[in-house]
Amino acid sequence: MKVRLTQFLKRTWMFLALAVMLPVYWNIAVINEQRVDYVNNGFFKFWLAGQMTWTPAHPYSLEDWDAGHRLNGSTWMDEKRFAYPLPLALIVSPLGLLPIETAYILWDFVAQILIALCLLWLATHWEGLNRRLYVLFLLLATTLNGNIYLGLMTGTVAALFLVFLTLALFFLEKRRDLLAGFFLALVILKPPLVTILVLLGLWLLFSRRWRVIGGMALGGLSLLVVGLLQDPQWLQKFLGTGDSLLGMRLGHQPTILSYTNLACGGDLNCAMTWYALIALALVALFAWILWKKHAKLTPLMAFSLALPLGMLLPPYIWSYDYTLLVIPIAYIAFEMVRRQKTYIYATLFLLVLTALALAGLTMFWMNPDNDALTIQRDMWSIWIGLYVLAFAWWLALRAPQETLKES
Repeated sequence: MKVRLTQFLKRTWMFLALAVMLPVYWNIAVINEQRVDYVNNGFFKFWLAGQMTWTPAHPYSLEDWDAGHRLNGSTWMDEKRFAYPLPLALIVSPLGLLPIETAYILWDFVAQILIALCLLWLATHWEGLNRRLYVLFLLLATTLNGNIYLGLMTGTVAALFLVFLTLALFFLEKRRDLLAGFFLALVILKPPLVTILVLLGLWLLFSRRWRVIGGMALGGLSLLVVGLLQDPQWLQKFLGTGDSLLGMRLGHQPTILSYTNLACGGDLNCAMTWYALIALALVALFAWILWKKHAKLTPLMAFSLALPLGMLLPPYIWSYDYTLLVIPIAYIAFEMVRRQKTYIYATLFLLVLTALALAGLTMFWMNPDNDALTIQRDMWSIWIGLYVLAFAWWLALRAPQETLKES
């Protein structure tokens, strides 16, 4: 009987783990729909851009963007037009076919499932049924993670970019290099995340994975062509939003630049100088680690090294984008279990991470934005990025000779 049960669990553990969490995910989506003013938060932008894909209206038209807000009763318009590359509007266009309340609750539910599926696949990298079932604890930790929960409340598409990275990792391990590069290129749909592509590009260069780089070029070209088919002038219109966004968001995000701006008393030249020096020093250290370890790095290890630093380097980014840290978090937790032969250290790591994320979420809601030179509401979350960065780099530098089992 015990043998049969073990065999059943080995075959179905992923489905059972997801089934356990589905009611939780649905309840979270329902509660958020009831409590969140999604007409006046980030979700509305994606929904409106998706809806405009099916109409003559244009996401980059100042008049259409304003009219769309007024027509749907949205009073919060922090951006004068859609602030993302035009192909992203096409990707989220199915949401625009639904009433906004239905679209919000559906995306909230689907986003949690996508995050869970990424975690479940990552768990397959480690041998042993007990270790794989430990993913239930990770699923619970992600549910309680303040950064991920903030992303769900605001209806962002961070889960979509996590899927792009996970698919890229999957195809890298399968040696389907062109497809891996193609999905990596999709990350550019959120331009601040280009830092992740640069860091992973260094690893690809050291590893001579030329076909992946070719796939990235192919993916970027495909996005350009898709945008041109939608609007021949989309690139010029999109590039016009960059300067205003940086000026509007400087000093309010969990980034190095926000803290150098604070340390320099708001002097932009001073802040940019120190930001550049710190960023260059961190990238140089990252490159040195790659140079020393690239022959032994699996794709998962390389992603876990690059992602935390890639989230800290952009001039602006929000704490809900830390959803992408699910990949290095899974690597750290499972790898600690594998090396230490106990669940204690991995559990402590996840508990501290959850506490930091919940503290960051609490500080976010307790401190409304203001113009004072102080630690703003979203800046507190930088400690989560630094915490994950420290553990991921420490594990990579102390990696034993044997490497992870690749899928």
